[in-house]
Amino acid sequence: MRTIVKEHVAETVTNEIFAPVLCDFVGWTLRSAAARNVKRLYFLARDGWIMYNTAKLIAERNGLDIELRYLCCSRISLRNAALADLGEEAYRYLLEGGFALTPRTILGRLRLSDNERTEVWADIGFTEDENIELGKAAAAELCGKLRNSTVYNDYIRLVAEANKSAALGYLEQEGLMSDEKYALVDSGWTGSMQRMFRVLTGRRQRGYYFGLYAQPSSEDGEFNAYLFDKHTPVRLVSTFNNNLFEALCSAPHGMTTGYEQRESGFFPVFKDQDNLNSGSRLLEIQERTLYEFAKMYELPTKFGVMERRQEFAFPLLVRLMYNPTAEIAKEYGSLRFSDDPSELYAFPLAAPLENTRRMYLLPRIFDKLFRKGKLAAPLYWGYGTAALSGKGRFCRLNLRLWEILWLIKRRR
Repeated sequence: MRTIVKEHVAETVTNEIFAPVLCDFVGWTLRSAAARNVKRLYFLARDGWIMYNTAKLIAERNGLDIELRYLCCSRISLRNAALADLGEEAYRYLLEGGFALTPRTILGRLRLSDNERTEVWADIGFTEDENIELGKAAAAELCGKLRNSTVYNDYIRLVAEANKSAALGYLEQEGLMSDEKYALVDSGWTGSMQRMFRVLTGRRQRGYYFGLYAQPSSEDGEFNAYLFDKHTPVRLVSTFNNNLFEALCSAPHGMTTGYEQRESGFFPVFKDQDNLNSGSRLLEIQERTLYEFAKMYELPTKFGVMERRQEFAFPLLVRLMYNPTAEIAKEYGSLRFSDDPSELYAFPLAAPLENTRRMYLLPRIFDKLFRKGKLAAPLYWGYGTAALSGKGRFCRLNLRLWEILWLIKRRR
């Protein structure tokens, strides 16, 4: 009975919500790229995996002549290759926060070995357990010491030197140094991946994204958003959950950690053979159902302005992301997610909470300002957690107000 329920939920959600929206995004990307005479589209790992496969089906169905490629990359693989070119900006990526932040997690972004981490800890006089979870104050103190550590900064330089050559070799091999007009395709959010491509290749890039929370720098190229950007009303964007969207776009392989040169060329190196949700029956059903939908998808004659896309997509996504049933929240909340670039930890998207206090706005603001320790569980998908915890409209409203405050801060 449980398997039947899961299949029914996955097929219904995919056919009625995810497939129509994702196919519309892919179709918009293909049509927009063709109108700009773009010859090649690179779908970025790993969110781009199902977008890439969907695009192949839609392009074939609608007779579009555009080259489609899947590019293996990640924040780790590109940032570590670009460290020497980022200057002070490198610290922002290497020392950024996270839910289950530990000293080992922070050094894990440089992919340092046990012995190398020991050298760094000795240099800054750190003698505690490197797996201890850090509160905000403790993390800030540790990161301050790392910034001033000669050993740590030497390893930043060494990691950059070790990664840049192979990364550039892979990008050139895949055609990103060519003069042919191409564009990147990804889920989006901040535009940092496109920035790393620009830093590494020295070329302004063009990108197509599902959504952008802030306005990326024009220095890094042209950014095109399908559903929302900095100017979209926060009342709409606050109902969207990018963590759930990323989990739905899971690829069959693990994170790209870098690149290596072999006799026949340059190849990506993966952290793991599988991804965080490998073996998920729900995602298997979703992918099968999505591709069947894509085979029948016909491109509209024109897509219109973003507001038209919002009128179509947001009401569908609200049913899944903002106002899910307990059944949907249970199935999709079981998908695992990590907010750390190194993926040294992961948690379910949503789970019932015994103490639901921190789902409300004022207690959550108090925790943000004054709490020193770690929270018990992440709110990767707060609306799903609310549904699983038996909370209704008032709780969702509090979670949404928090999202609105976060969005306003991001847009400054």
